[in-house]
Amino acid sequence: MLVFADRVKESASVAGTGPYTLTGAIIGFQGFVAALGDGVRCAYCAESGASWEVGEGTINAAAGTLSRDRILSSSNLGAAVAWPAGTVALFCVAPASVIQRAANNGVIVSTDGTLQVMTGTARWYPPQAVAFGSIEAWVGTAPVGGPVQFTLRKNGVSVATGSIAAGSQRMVATPITLALTPSDWLNLDVTQVGSSVAGSDLHVRLTA
Repeated sequence: MLVFADRVKESASVAGTGPYTLTGAIIGFQGFVAALGDGVRCAYCAESGASWEVGEGTINAAAGTLSRDRILSSSNLGAAVAWPAGTVALFCVAPASVIQRAANNGVIVSTDGTLQVMTGTARWYPPQAVAFGSIEAWVGTAPVGGPVQFTLRKNGVSVATGSIAAGSQRMVATPITLALTPSDWLNLDVTQVGSSVAGSDLHVRLTA
């Protein structure tokens, strides 16, 4: 699993296609180890002049390095850049391929536990612009005595509503037109629950 953090940018030394040796956070930013931790896998971008590389690597705090496990794209026709010995700028990113994969697989906004009528406060922010075309929902325990109903809000404004019928655990996918930028956020309100059995663990999934 990839780990992400905001404002991570560091100088790194490198030669050829070897690992990046972390040499210190750039002023105003966090370093990779401090922000992300040891042994975690992250997405990075390295650049120097006209050369650049986007990939996935693993942080080794003891060695002070970031490996180059998988190259996603680069100025070297998608292959690892063979850097001349020197320094590059290295920063944590959310690559387009990762975001597209997330959009295709779906983003899930959830309310866990026994459901109750509530205004959602937890927010989900997209790491970059993304658009969704379908919404579906399911619960862990079906409601009894009435449906579970919910409202999905973008920046506090309703953009979709849904209902899971009494005795059912799923709402089938329905079309939605929803575009988000990194400054937008989503949250989930529960507007009705079952009168006999409320239902539990509501999950709302958006897909491209």
